[in-house]
Amino acid sequence: MDSEFLTIRLSKDDAHVIHRLRTTTGLSKTEIVKRALRSLASDASAPAEGTGLFELGATRFGRYGNVRRQSSDLKRIARSRAIAKRPGQ
Repeated sequence: MDSEFLTIRLSKDDAHVIHRLRTTTGLSKTEIVKRALRSLASDASAPAEGTGLFELGATRFGRYGNVRRQSSDLKRIARSRAIAKRPGQ
């Protein structure tokens, strides 16, 4: 089995967390770190190759209905704010 060694420096708070996890789960420090690494890797969903900007932003933009209506609403709001900032208005 190929393996690599990793040395990490923990703050006192992090060391207490590791100690608490060891006592509550019965796992070794190594197993705790490995599980945390796997968990982090599975949560980090890397965009697939060839993924466009729409797919990357799909969860953030256009999720509240009609995108064209949203666009016109934003234009209307921006226009009304710009008019309100004009001097003498």
